[in-house]
Amino acid sequence: MVESRRSLSHAPKCEPPLRDDPLTPDAVRGATLPCRHGVVSSMSAHGMVTPAARRRSPHTGRCTSYAATDENGLAAKRFAERSLRLVLEVLDGRRGAPQLRPLAAPAVISAVETLVRACAADRRLGVAVLVGVHIVPVRPGVVEVFGGYERGTRRFALAARIVARRGEWRVTALRLR
Repeated sequence: MVESRRSLSHAPKCEPPLRDDPLTPDAVRGATLPCRHGVVSSMSAHGMVTPAARRRSPHTGRCTSYAATDENGLAAKRFAERSLRLVLEVLDGRRGAPQLRPLAAPAVISAVETLVRACAADRRLGVAVLVGVHIVPVRPGVVEVFGGYERGTRRFALAARIVARRGEWRVTALRLR
């Protein structure tokens, strides 16, 4: 019986070793290299890339346009929470639909009035309680709203669109599930 002898070979070298690199540590020290997004970096003596100069990007949190969006977003979220609570109170019969006039478009008010007349059976589950509201800015002055509300032990979804005109927010679309 012939015994076969297995031999292991070394892994192929995919990259040249650092010592053969034309950039030696002495040549690299202080050299600047372009990095992603145009940020200029320098290489330390150990071959590590360190930031040399940082450019201000719009994502640093210091840009004034983002601050304005945050203020509008906060105002939009407050308005959305307040107006959706009011809509749920109207659906429960605790308030009248005319109280929605300063906050909602006429089409939304008539849809809520229709729901009040048609969905009396839902009230047997309990009082509607708003549990979560989230906003997504679509464009300046237009925000999509989504969230949930509970009636007793059941949870339901809601969605709306609010639009700012002349400095005032209004609910222009509403969907309840």
